[in-house]
Amino acid sequence: MSSTTASRIVVALDGPASSGKSSVGAAAAARLGLRFVDTGIIYRALTALALRAGVATDDAAALVALAPRVTLGDDGTGRLTRVLLDGVDATDALHNPDVDGAVSQVARVPEVRAALLERQRALVAEGGIVVAGRDIGTVVLPDAGLKVFLDASVEERASRRIAERGLDPASPEAEQVREQLRSRDAQDRGREVAPLVAAEDAVHVVTDGHTFEESVELVVAAIQHAEIAGEAARPDRSPEPAVAPDPAVVGKPALAAATAAPEVAATAGPEAPPKRRRILEIAMRMDNEQTMFIRMVALLARIFARSLASVEIDGMGNVPRQGAVILAVNHISNIDPVVAGAWISATMHKRRIHWLGKRELFDWPVFGWVCALGGVHPVDRGAADVEAYRLATRILEAGYVLLIFPEGTRSPTGELQEAKDGLAMLAMRTGAQIVPIGVNNTDAVWKKGRKLPSPFPRKTVTVHIGKPFRIEDVVPVGTPRRAAKTIATAAIMGRIAELLDPRHRGVYAEAIRTAATREP
Repeated sequence: MSSTTASRIVVALDGPASSGKSSVGAAAAARLGLRFVDTGIIYRALTALALRAGVATDDAAALVALAPRVTLGDDGTGRLTRVLLDGVDATDALHNPDVDGAVSQVARVPEVRAALLERQRALVAEGGIVVAGRDIGTVVLPDAGLKVFLDASVEERASRRIAERGLDPASPEAEQVREQLRSRDAQDRGREVAPLVAAEDAVHVVTDGHTFEESVELVVAAIQHAEIAGEAARPDRSPEPAVAPDPAVVGKPALAAATAAPEVAATAGPEAPPKRRRILEIAMRMDNEQTMFIRMVALLARIFARSLASVEIDGMGNVPRQGAVILAVNHISNIDPVVAGAWISATMHKRRIHWLGKRELFDWPVFGWVCALGGVHPVDRGAADVEAYRLATRILEAGYVLLIFPEGTRSPTGELQEAKDGLAMLAMRTGAQIVPIGVNNTDAVWKKGRKLPSPFPRKTVTVHIGKPFRIEDVVPVGTPRRAAKTIATAAIMGRIAELLDPRHRGVYAEAIRTAATREP
């Protein structure tokens, strides 16, 4: 085994049936040059062989005797996805209703799991592999370098399987798929031997509402960060970085396990300078205190904003004084955080506003420290940042205030852009109140692309703070999750658009007319 191969990470990827472990895991492994195997294919192969041979799914001795007749084959790209039964390729026969209905019964037999355990562990001897299954992180590979639990609702998983088979969603066959998944989940989670559970130190990724590519990005980001952290922790790692790290590989440290040490969780790479590690360590902390430093910075920010423009703000009383609150603000200029946050902070008394800001902010001398001490938490914009979502969730579940720009980045035209659904997902998960905020004309003061603001001639900037609302106020009870996210995002952006001058409303101008028909 070469040292290069051995140094690559071993990833344990668990999750329920049809959660995307095989397809997402294989794509993530291919993206990173890792091998891939879904151990579930071994159990499927054994089940198919048992059905063909007339062996009962609870006949432990007979099932164990069949196991040597199953062989895994490489598809030529490093993925162990081909299955030979008695030397004949039977891969295409492994996904049918009969196997679907019986595989969980085979997998719950203790003697079968024991017989296949060492065989599965032998697959990772050379390192550099993603191993998917249902007990990989808890039983098969408890010492894996990274554990990921890929999850999705029964409805989401059933829809995927129904679509794969070309079934009518309303057909009896489709309902049978749903019922089989429910039954399979119950069996997998309730079995005495190696039940389906997430390892305590696993990164939990829920893929409901995500596209396939987005799900792959989430797993890729997790693996990249884990490899960075593992490399940084190696006792034999040379302190002299002879070669600069490849930004395509280490430039996206999006995930940090919740139990990781602050130095590892916050750094942008294994060679991060001590001062930057300290700044990011502070930035990753979370509390609700509005310190004297924050109040002073807010005061200076108001003075700075007034030196650039006439600032008018209304609706300050609409910001709730208690509970989880999301401040949803449009983003058209670098001074948006100043004119929105600096004035709102003055009404929050002892409550701190938490922010998610690009990680590059913490590279700036002095300003990086201001961000860290002021409640800004680092986000990697180059990756699907699961850790940012997890951090935002913890902030809101703690009952704090979080300011978010739902568009994700500044608008180059000053008009509202198509929003991401992250804000809606956060609000749905945490029950936080959402306060829409419309910032007008800051782009006339400091337009995107300009290095410095233009205070002359003097402009007027207005900030309108709307009334708070919750997701249940705009999404009917019982709405499917994916549709609920779409409705909620449109409602949030529509309410922001109502607070904007016509030139800023962009793609949500139409939503204003729809919103006008709402019940008061």
